[in-house]
Amino acid sequence: MLPRLVTVLTLVITASLLPLVAPAPLSLPTATAGCSQARKWKPRAQPRFGVSLSTSSGVDLGDDLRVEQRRFGTRVPVLRTWDNGVPDTATVRNRGEWFGRRWLVTSLKIAPQDVLSGAYDARLRAYFRALPRRAPIFWSSFHVPEDDIAGGSFTAAQYRDAFRHVAGIAAAQCRRNLYPTLILMGWTADPGSHRSWRDYYPGRRYVSVLGWDPYNGAEGYAASYRTPRDIAGAVVRVSHHAGKPFGIAETGSVRIAGDADGAGRAAWLRDLARYLRRKNAAFVTYFQSTNKGDFELRDRAGVRAWRSAMD
Repeated sequence: MLPRLVTVLTLVITASLLPLVAPAPLSLPTATAGCSQARKWKPRAQPRFGVSLSTSSGVDLGDDLRVEQRRFGTRVPVLRTWDNGVPDTATVRNRGEWFGRRWLVTSLKIAPQDVLSGAYDARLRAYFRALPRRAPIFWSSFHVPEDDIAGGSFTAAQYRDAFRHVAGIAAAQCRRNLYPTLILMGWTADPGSHRSWRDYYPGRRYVSVLGWDPYNGAEGYAASYRTPRDIAGAVVRVSHHAGKPFGIAETGSVRIAGDADGAGRAAWLRDLARYLRRKNAAFVTYFQSTNKGDFELRDRAGVRAWRSAMD
């Protein structure tokens, strides 16, 4: 009995002295030879303007697109959409039929921990294969992660690694119209936020375009119509410093007190469009929603101003 006990104790002590071995990290998918990890976006002569679509009223995205086109009386050149998780292939193909050759700015929303587990790899491959091929698609695996990271839902390192992982899956499809787009809050670029965009940046190799969400009162209140430079100047500077083209994934403003007919907001929209054209934004989409405030353009002046930007 004693020799057996000695053997067991020896094994236990020996095991406790062995160094802990960390599990091997999930290998990143890489682009096929001859395919770019993050295809370079070549700025066009003019940015394209558009609006967001939503299913919150119970309609599908195709129906909402028809609503917005009737509202503005013109073809909407750029669409902004969001998904929780990854839509199935049939859903993606249906949208392709609705959207046609319009540019798409779109976000998935998958927890970085789940991405890094590999559980979504097959669905992501199917998603990127099914996306339309006839127009640029600026995609993000998880937009505006700043508050989630600050709240402890995941770490900045996990976010960066997950973005790289999804970018590798997309690049492996060898698609010429897919542009990985890091989308951050406009506030993050402002020195007053005490945040650094670099904390979320997965690296030059994995990002084609920097996307931003600068608002005039993001929480649904605004005391005045701030100048376009006040709202978007910081994101322009940061993007230039990063050496990347930029786009405005969301922007908007509620009507301020006293602007009953929306003429003030309409003037602000025209100024914003002129400013972003001068700064050569890749795309600009208006947040056509009542979520967190009534940003939706329904008044005649606002609709005309944004239609002019889209024409």
